[in-house]
Amino acid sequence: MTRSTPPNEQAEDVDFVQLLFTDVAGRLKTLEVPSARWAEVRDDGWTLDGAVLLGYGDPEHSDLRLMPDPSTFVHRPWSTPSGRTVGMVFCDVLDSAGRPFAADPRAVLRRAVEASEARGQRPVFGVEAEFYLLRDTDTGTGAAGHPADGAGYWDLSVDEQADEVCRDIAEALELMGLTVDGHHHEVCSGQRELVFRHGDALATADRLLLLKHTARVMARRRNMSAVFMPKPLAHLYGNALHVHVSLDGTGTDTGTGPLFHDAADPHGMSELFRHSLAGVLDHAPALTALGNPTVNSYKRLVPASGTPVHASWARHNRSTAFKVAGDTAAPRSLRLEMRSPDPAAHPHLLFAGVLAALADGQDRALKLPEACEEAADALAAGDLAARGIAELPTDLPSALRALEQDAVVHGALGELAAGAVVRNSRSDWAAWHRIVTPWEIGRYAQTV
Repeated sequence: MTRSTPPNEQAEDVDFVQLLFTDVAGRLKTLEVPSARWAEVRDDGWTLDGAVLLGYGDPEHSDLRLMPDPSTFVHRPWSTPSGRTVGMVFCDVLDSAGRPFAADPRAVLRRAVEASEARGQRPVFGVEAEFYLLRDTDTGTGAAGHPADGAGYWDLSVDEQADEVCRDIAEALELMGLTVDGHHHEVCSGQRELVFRHGDALATADRLLLLKHTARVMARRRNMSAVFMPKPLAHLYGNALHVHVSLDGTGTDTGTGPLFHDAADPHGMSELFRHSLAGVLDHAPALTALGNPTVNSYKRLVPASGTPVHASWARHNRSTAFKVAGDTAAPRSLRLEMRSPDPAAHPHLLFAGVLAALADGQDRALKLPEACEEAADALAAGDLAARGIAELPTDLPSALRALEQDAVVHGALGELAAGAVVRNSRSDWAAWHRIVTPWEIGRYAQTV
């Protein structure tokens, strides 16, 4: 997002300003102030209870402060039901001493970016977010809804009601300063994907959260729901969040061009790219906890589901968790594509973990295993072991243990943020195990 007006004029033509920040689970939070208060709040901030960000009460971190980042100010391009206008601005979170709060996800990612830049590397991120457009189903069934259309992969549908939602989303995002590259129908009925222009890590993470919020608002205005849940419908594929990352040089030592490209390599990959990718493969279990952070995530990460479940890479095979994407004839396009994350991921924390894994692979000069251009699901266990291909965690507790045991990824988040992620996710897992599902009733009530 770019600043469209000077800071002192940003709120002149809106009625209210929403101060946005994100908790450690990736949910957007807000305090809304009248525009007449904007200048004061912009300069002085607003007090915040740390429990809102951490997800639990902690006396040591109860007094925090929201500080708006004026460079992220946007005019929301839709009015309220009564016709009022609203501005939106992301905030940084400071601790009681006025320093960046250690568990603020934006601060976590900013630290990771600064560490990359200190190496002469500027991270570039892009995302492809999948979601379902659903209509309300019969009440009492517990279903998320039914697909808003019956089209398939990249289909041109004659029923354009769902298309209109995607157009609404694209236009709204464009008006907020995001360049939308396109949208298309995904594999399953009602499933869509919208892609916006790649950019620096912090802006891309912020923009993904704005995309999700905007999609929900636009869908509701047409009596639908935009659902980013990893696996909302049992009989259809889940939603993916494909994350693209590359590195550009920033100085005389590295140059200023793309660092992942080498024309002499058969795959177009530089030695730095190979070490970086090897680092991501090495830390894949811990990254799974960040990329797939909910109980529902692991209903999607199952074999033969169209979702990668092994820590392998390929140049052309789309069934792998990690793919080298881009055209070797266009050096700047060469990038790593992560295909296992889902839209429940907190982008700020996931991006920070990825950057730490890239750097660790470089520091240890890790050797990249051979590409896996066939479906890993079809390989026997012995073949997988011989090729050094491990399974990704198959449930949330396994992923959380991997995060706790991974000093690199855990360290990139910091003890407070990582601890909050683990604590909150384990609470969800415990809550899930206190639920008796209709499936259990049907299977066991009359048979055991």
